[in-house]
Amino acid sequence: MKRWLSLLLAVAMLFLMASCAQNETEEPAVDPEPEVVEEPEDTPPEIVEEPEDEPETPSGDLVNPLTGEAVAEDISANRPVMVMLNNVKQALPQSGNSQADIIYEILEEGGITRMLAVYQDISQVEGNLGTIRSTRPYYVYLVAGMDGILVHAGGSPAAYDAIDSYHVTDLDALSGGATSLFWRDSGRRNAGYATEHTMYITASDIAGYLETSGVRAEHESGYTVNQTFVEDGTPADGSDANIITVPFSGYKTGVFNYDAASGKYLVSEYGEPYMDEGTGEQVSVENVLIIMTRVSQIEGDSKGRLDVTMTGSGIGYYACNGKYIPINWSRSSLDGQYQFTTMDGEALSLGIGKSYVNIVPTTCSVSFVG
Repeated sequence: MKRWLSLLLAVAMLFLMASCAQNETEEPAVDPEPEVVEEPEDTPPEIVEEPEDEPETPSGDLVNPLTGEAVAEDISANRPVMVMLNNVKQALPQSGNSQADIIYEILEEGGITRMLAVYQDISQVEGNLGTIRSTRPYYVYLVAGMDGILVHAGGSPAAYDAIDSYHVTDLDALSGGATSLFWRDSGRRNAGYATEHTMYITASDIAGYLETSGVRAEHESGYTVNQTFVEDGTPADGSDANIITVPFSGYKTGVFNYDAASGKYLVSEYGEPYMDEGTGEQVSVENVLIIMTRVSQIEGDSKGRLDVTMTGSGIGYYACNGKYIPINWSRSSLDGQYQFTTMDGEALSLGIGKSYVNIVPTTCSVSFVG
């Protein structure tokens, strides 16, 4: 019995040893070597340039209502700023005149003239405007008709009455809340200019004032400019007008020379180019309009001031691209707009661009040279 037990124990020991030997010879399960992924060489990161802000470009849907020119922003609701400019010879040159959308020129006492320079978007005008002088009632009526903002340095009693009667917004160098905007140029004084030829205002100061003062800067709903513009304003069947001469008086004659290269009329007065001191440019316009009306001295006025008829109807002339035609004008009220028609009664469209409006006596001998 003991012998059998010893035999069984021996067999069991042999089996156990064989099992252990088998376990020792098996390769242990191991993870395969990881795949080696080479890192790319250092390369500069890709630079994606942000596109520069492109300047706003004019859109054909948005135009300056005073010139018909395309603009980048809608300025049609702006009340135009209208500035009284000194035009006696000894006060020249003016500043800011070449940037005006429209220039009106009318006689004053003594045969002198002054300009009313009109800016639809004063925020885009650069530099000084001046020199600034006093106003007269007929200029106030123009401002009222355009729902504009008048910039001036005083005025005749009748002008102040007109400002009150037609509720014209005005920035006056001599009174009111905007006097601090105006300044006198000491350099001019040192150069020998008389004091009345030294008053200026800066366009940016006007723009800032309109933003902060509470003054109504936009037209009331429903206001529209009645003038239309076309790409080619050359009057049909027009006669040659390469040189237009407008003698306002024995003191002042305006001359418009057509420059075919630019398609504009270059303006001269007092025998010299009509210059802008600020830009160094000669004033030039696409459209020249002449309104002939009754002008007379006010009876009993000690200063010799004038009465200029601003309503009713009459004749005049229109020139563009070196051609001119006679036209009719009409204005139904002192706070209305001018209406221009051809002699056939068709509404007159101006060429796209700036305009110069001469309001002259019916006795004025306007001449046109081909």
